[in-house]
Amino acid sequence: MTAHLPCLNDPTQSYALYLPSAYSPDRGWPVIYAFDPFARGTAAIEVYRAAAEKYGYIVVGSNNSKNGPASIQTTAAQALWSDTHRRFSIDKNRVYATGLSGGARAATAFALYCYTCAVAGVIAHGAGYPTSEGKTTPANEHFAYFAVVGDADLNYPEIMTLRRKKDQQNAPFKVKVYPGPHQWAPPEIAEDAIEWLEIKAMQAGTEKVDQAFVHQIFERTQTEATQAEQAGDVLRQYYALRSLALDFKGLEDVSPAEMQRAALRASKGWKNALRNEDREIDLQASLTKDVSGDLAQLASAERDAQPELAQHISSVMTNLRRQAHSNDKDRMVSSRAFTQLWIQGLESGQDQFREGRYVQAATYYDLMAEVAPDQPGPLVLLAEVRVRSGNKRGALKAIELAVQRGLKRPESLTEDPELQPLASDPQFQQIVQRLSTK
Repeated sequence: MTAHLPCLNDPTQSYALYLPSAYSPDRGWPVIYAFDPFARGTAAIEVYRAAAEKYGYIVVGSNNSKNGPASIQTTAAQALWSDTHRRFSIDKNRVYATGLSGGARAATAFALYCYTCAVAGVIAHGAGYPTSEGKTTPANEHFAYFAVVGDADLNYPEIMTLRRKKDQQNAPFKVKVYPGPHQWAPPEIAEDAIEWLEIKAMQAGTEKVDQAFVHQIFERTQTEATQAEQAGDVLRQYYALRSLALDFKGLEDVSPAEMQRAALRASKGWKNALRNEDREIDLQASLTKDVSGDLAQLASAERDAQPELAQHISSVMTNLRRQAHSNDKDRMVSSRAFTQLWIQGLESGQDQFREGRYVQAATYYDLMAEVAPDQPGPLVLLAEVRVRSGNKRGALKAIELAVQRGLKRPESLTEDPELQPLASDPQFQQIVQRLSTK
């Protein structure tokens, strides 16, 4: 793996790269373009590395694309496309995109609006379509879509809503839910996604059919449907049957799955399952509505009104966090609601930071650090603010607290451009050394 490969035409753009060991320029290879919300190209590579080696995929992770203005993501995507097509032998029919959170939206936008390329599929982690979708005429709306989401992910309702929409459209898609928060999915889930892309390529005729492989994945999907039925999970059973009926059409006998799917959709259990899903979606919206508005107003509120507003936000979020760790039947909804508000707080701080409003940015980061006392991330962001404000001592204190809260990777400090003014400070060097030793 290469962590930092500068683009030939624009060295300010770079990417992490994984080439499978069997790579040769004698033929075209499938490629996955990856977009991380924090411009961590290697983070995506590590998720896909094992499956990419197994199935022969090139994986390219942008070191520039991150949450923020869409222009940053578009420029990065164009740079990746141009440079990799110049350097490597790529199968034009097997181009894919992936991303986490805002990176998932960037990957989907890349597939939708790239007029000079054809993206065959997207693997979206923790988010779906870009919020601006529909304002511009897409160049491509027919790509396969594999959405991956943790059961505690803040964007879980969005993915469930997207799943219904895709089903109604009879579109090529699959959704994988796994136990976890808002994050890159584990490598074994990424392998499931790549195997699904392999099946769809065989179905489309862009990859030679491997009947033994097809049958293996078909049987695994049948097992998933059976296990879901035994567990009384109607929605998981239905979507497994849908995959059997549509993803393997022309490759296996899917008529039994088609009949089971139709019968399940007409059942009372299906209607009850949809109602319960709607209830959870509505509950999360109600739990976050008021505080989301408060977070949006916090930066612009009068200074003497900010403490009371912040106290209300803290109180509600602390209660949600407590409920998320309880035995309440809706604890998972509380967990999603808390994370939704926490991410909003961090993103609001980042917006203020980009605009040079450092006091307001620090207000958000302090508050998010308070309501999530086990998370180091807000403290690293707070250190960035203090560096920009000329408060190096305060920045180092925030970093020390982040380490106490579990910050592990020294690269998260040494590779952060906002923290470079601390690089020669002995205390900063000692912190990095301690992390490296651990």
